[in-house]
Amino acid sequence: MNLPETRSTIVHFTGTGNSLAVARLLAARLPQATVVSAGEMLRRARLTVEADICGFVFPVYCQNAPEMMRRLARSIELPASAYVFAVATHNGDVGISHFALDRALRKKGQRLKAGFAVLMPGNSITPRDSMSPEPERLRRLRAAEAAVAAIADVIAQRRPAPFAGSGSLRKRLKYMRNMFRARHVYKIPESFWVTDACDRCGICVGVCPESNIRMGPSLPAWGRRCQMCLACIHWCPRRAIQNGEGTQERGRYHHPDVSVDDMLPKK
Repeated sequence: MNLPETRSTIVHFTGTGNSLAVARLLAARLPQATVVSAGEMLRRARLTVEADICGFVFPVYCQNAPEMMRRLARSIELPASAYVFAVATHNGDVGISHFALDRALRKKGQRLKAGFAVLMPGNSITPRDSMSPEPERLRRLRAAEAAVAAIADVIAQRRPAPFAGSGSLRKRLKYMRNMFRARHVYKIPESFWVTDACDRCGICVGVCPESNIRMGPSLPAWGRRCQMCLACIHWCPRRAIQNGEGTQERGRYHHPDVSVDDMLPKK
């Protein structure tokens, strides 16, 4: 008796390429795997996935999954029998990410079967947060490959696994506090600006997963749907994009195995 072929779909959200790199590593180890962008799925309203295994790979922002990923989880159509998993890439704490994504999936009658975590280089640009120094960055990138290999073994066997992080009230309150600070105290979505180095190349427009940036008559302009992924800052080839004060002297980062072409929308 021939068993039916297994198909895998991995949906990713990424700002600096960490989660895309992890999604690709997983895809290389899973059967008939396809990697798709959460932003593309939402923009094209292609919300039906026909796969035996479906995964969500995303960075942790303010102790939670990005709003876009939770939005997609509330709308996506998956087979009832699908093995559904999530992988959170993080800089120290995955918070309530998996628990929040699981709640979102319930609205469509699905549940997460497993929730994993992979430590990756930090990419915060602001002085109030940390960006991993080069030696630690390289160590984390090397360790991530082994971590993903172990995760892929669990997924391939469709084994349930406990969620990384915590869904406790304390963690939920920490998420709300962190998000309030980011949006209303530090006002990250409203604090982008560009220096005279901007040559209007348009890369920031293309790499924004939320299509939140448009090229104005002279300079790029940000809308009100910012996911705070900082893709625009890290991928700007002239380091012209800043956020608030103190970012001009900060480093920039994107995953070494991800190119700007990988980040641009597919035609």
